[in-house]
Amino acid sequence: MTQQDDAIASRLSRIETRLARIEELLVSARDVEGQNPMAKQQQCYEEWIHYLNNTPEAVEAHLTAHEMAALKASINAHAPSDS
Repeated sequence: MTQQDDAIASRLSRIETRLARIEELLVSARDVEGQNPMAKQQQCYEEWIHYLNNTPEAVEAHLTAHEMAALKASINAHAPSDS
């Protein structure tokens, strides 16, 4: 093996190590978020509808609370906390 081959092999090994770590992080993130995206959207919707029912001034004038909560849930946005 030449010096260039050794450098390429070393770099490839480092890249494979980083890729394995990224894959581990993706799997663990998916496990944390849960397997069911509909359940996450439902949770976001419930957070928003609760927030909007308790904070009616936050509802945009051209939307109902349900419409606004559904739009926010569709992008998995979390409602502001009630603190």
